[in-house]
Amino acid sequence: MRRPRPEPVVGHGYRFEVLRYGPATGFVPEPIDLRILATPQEAVRAIRVRLRANHLFGLTPREPIRAHRWSDQGGWVQALGALHRDKPCGFTLILRGGRHIEWHVRPLTYVSHDTRTHHRPAPRPVAQKSV
Repeated sequence: MRRPRPEPVVGHGYRFEVLRYGPATGFVPEPIDLRILATPQEAVRAIRVRLRANHLFGLTPREPIRAHRWSDQGGWVQALGALHRDKPCGFTLILRGGRHIEWHVRPLTYVSHDTRTHHRPAPRPVAQKSV
């Protein structure tokens, strides 16, 4: 007997992407991290954690202050608001030697055929690399 085809479930998530640009790659974006996160809070938290974890010696003199203001003094609130309005957000740090690193978060909609639950299933990450 044929099983009925499961109904597609439309879900919403947030594409979290980290790109590094530098002279070694001809300033072509080099993907560092790519994940799908379930909530805007998780996405903004991922950027804040990465900003705090950056090695200060690799940053230009002004960048640690910008990173601290964004991650610890409320700069992230606008990014969270943008994601709640289904708008993308991000942050860029300038590194020494002309290099820079960018964090982007974009809202996305996806279709799943998971019938176990009507809750949004967590999509698997497409690619992950550590810095």
